[in-house]
Amino acid sequence: MEMFIYICLETNTIFTMRKLFMGVVLVLAPLATAFAQDVIGKWKLNTGTAIVEVYQEGDLYNGKIVWLKNPTRPDGSPAVDHNNPDEKLRSRELMGLNMLSNLKKNGKEYSGGIIYDPANGKTYYCSMEVEGDLLKVRGSLDKRGFLGRTMEWFRVK
Repeated sequence: MEMFIYICLETNTIFTMRKLFMGVVLVLAPLATAFAQDVIGKWKLNTGTAIVEVYQEGDLYNGKIVWLKNPTRPDGSPAVDHNNPDEKLRSRELMGLNMLSNLKKNGKEYSGGIIYDPANGKTYYCSMEVEGDLLKVRGSLDKRGFLGRTMEWFRVK
């Protein structure tokens, strides 16, 4: 009889431990999601001249200019992509311009895409990584990112 009572108590303890574990998981899962470092959102360039909104389309991440420190030229007309090597694109407005394209999430890094720099009209390979409220954006001449530079963008809340 004592053996039966001992087995029942031990079994009940195991069930209680499982319930406790599942309860903890159910409580902490939404918190983990809330604190996840997500690239989607608005980021201010380290120069302070623009804000880029990163958004997702399918499994790709892109970014467009949504704010400019100087959104107009001296004559009052909208700022345009005057440094673009393609003459046909030099009249397109900078506001709304997609400057990040086709980045894919790979673990905590986003890579395989391109970044366009309207300041010089050049396009570079791009990768980026979120570290809290900091987005490290690397533009490079080579796909592996050896020949390039990293910029730090700051999350806009």
